[in-house]
Amino acid sequence: MKIKTIYHNLFGSFSNFAFLLFTGIILVPFYFKYISVDDYGIWLGGISFVSLLTVLEANISLILTQKLADKWTNKKPVEFSKYFSASIIFCLAISSIIIISTFFLKDTLVNWVSSNLDTKDVFSKSFFFYSIALSLIILNSYLGAIPQVFLKTLMPPIFNIISSIIGIAYTIYAVSTQGVLAIALGSLIKPLIYLLFLSFYVLKLLNEKNIYFYFDIIYLKKLIKSIGLPLISKVGVTLTFNAQNFIVAAYITSTATTIFDITRKFPLIIQTVINMVAVSTFTAFTLFYSEQRNSSDSNKYLDHFFSTIRVLMLASLLGIFLLGKDLITIWVGGDKYGGDLLFALLCLTALTDQFRMMMSQQYYALGKFNLSSITDLIFSILFIIVAFLLIPTYKLYGIPTAGIISAVIYIVLCFYLEKKNNINVISYLINKKSLFNIFGIILISIMMKFSFENFIDNFFVKSLFTLIVVFILFLLFYLRKKSLIKFIFLKITNFKIK
Repeated sequence: MKIKTIYHNLFGSFSNFAFLLFTGIILVPFYFKYISVDDYGIWLGGISFVSLLTVLEANISLILTQKLADKWTNKKPVEFSKYFSASIIFCLAISSIIIISTFFLKDTLVNWVSSNLDTKDVFSKSFFFYSIALSLIILNSYLGAIPQVFLKTLMPPIFNIISSIIGIAYTIYAVSTQGVLAIALGSLIKPLIYLLFLSFYVLKLLNEKNIYFYFDIIYLKKLIKSIGLPLISKVGVTLTFNAQNFIVAAYITSTATTIFDITRKFPLIIQTVINMVAVSTFTAFTLFYSEQRNSSDSNKYLDHFFSTIRVLMLASLLGIFLLGKDLITIWVGGDKYGGDLLFALLCLTALTDQFRMMMSQQYYALGKFNLSSITDLIFSILFIIVAFLLIPTYKLYGIPTAGIISAVIYIVLCFYLEKKNNINVISYLINKKSLFNIFGIILISIMMKFSFENFIDNFFVKSLFTLIVVFILFLLFYLRKKSLIKFIFLKITNFKIK
């Protein structure tokens, strides 16, 4: 792998994020001109349930990339072809299951998330089109393994940007007449256009390497057997996060779903962006662990990594918490804001969940796949149980509270399991200094929030004070860890694979 491949992958991640930013943030006020809050909540609740079917993908795209890279590196083109062919057959099978299941369940799904039968047909079609979009996204992830293996990673992000623009353009054009159906069709057009571009590109690459379609059912069985515990883990994690809007729509109200989704948008965006930065270091850490497993440098770099992500999360969430109410009011109106307490809980949930994802990534980098799968699965089961126990009494507050409680138990469990597996990762994430930083930021947040609410009524002044405080936090962090800059630029990005 070359350094430019990492940049291309990061570019691709941000292009996907840009599409989500447009459709999930920037265009939302535009949607509300033509779509009611209640209808938007029904849409969010329905697609949240449909998205659960993506568990059938079972992380095969990651496993496939690893398998193909191994076969290509060891000059086994026939086995390469058999694994790739088996993956395409598997993808077509699970795509059919997703689409057919949604087709038969779409009317029932509407009844689950809405009591309004007047718009039932529109939502049924919307959920069905969205299921096709999810199937195409899975197929694209499998096809995307080919450019990754051959290190031809520049064009896919460009294809992604083009298809995103076309999908967004359609939604903007049609939402005034089609409502939520336009959002569904825009979500479908994007992966469809991307599939057309990517398919031709993949066929071109395979033709250049003299790789042909060669299906062997034995390799399909091998691929399915390799899923194992990661599939169970993915089921749990998918249920944990994709089901939240559905739970709110089904057990509270569709209007509450919109409020919940709007209120958590900004913490979720912060977490998404910072996690993209964290994920971009995955390959670097994987290589570093394999090459420097007995080196004391690994401890230093791990400490740098966790410290960096932690300060980015804390500083960003501090800023979002202080300005969130004003930003949401400016964005879509204060009536769609769930309140300071819900917002604070969602910020804490984003922080603790980012910690969990960082731990999971490190376990994968160390090759501890089962450890990562087991801990993620336990976290997911805990979340679902605690959420259903809390929701009847605490309503919307029950969901983020369940996330925080589950994350704390997850961290305690990791401490115990790491000792049994003779590894030491979590101590660099959770220690006396990190706890001091977390509680310090919480205290600063409460004090400043109180000052803003009682003494400052000017958004510009609030923003200025917030920027000053965030700048001071970054400055203090830099002064304490000057070697961090060298670590980031020399040890994560500037590496080579022989």
